Amino acid sequence: MEISEPESTVFQHPEIFRSLLNREGLRFTGQRQKILEVFKNSSVGHHLSAEAIYQQLSEQRENISISTIYRAIHLMVNLQILREIGLAEGKKYYELSTPFVHPHHHLVCVQCGTVQEFEEDLVTAVSVREAENRGFAIADCQFTVFALCPNCQKLHHEGINR
Repeated sequence: MEISEPESTVFQHPEIFRSLLNREGLRFTGQRQKILEVFKNSSVGHHLSAEAIYQQLSEQRENISISTIYRAIHLMVNLQILREIGLAEGKKYYELSTPFVHPHHHLVCVQCGTVQEFEEDLVTAVSVREAENRGFAIADCQFTVFALCPNCQKLHHEGINR
């Protein structure tokens, strides 16, 4: 899948991230840059946990502690560079947030954990309208559907028919 223009922005212009950090009185450290690069190098639609980021950086022989990764991730979430998503019970994953990626939603298989992204302007439009009608200023919109994927449905039906 081709990387869209919004996704490339934060990577082509790291000064955006630097500017956001400076505005908060923080520095653009090498560790923060390495963590952001993990997202740059991951495939589109891939959602990363803090542990997966730690693993990837360890494999690259980067000496960044898991606690530093958690702090950097939370900072990037607060700066709205990353968004936190709950795709599995009790486990948090992270992905680039809008405007760095196009608004999208998630289908999650409750059995095997497969995640598929989908874009649906109607979901976003309804969310914005409802937020505004109730006096809210929308910060993000993510819709997650938990279901059985086609493969797990097939396995489930085969198990019943035995």
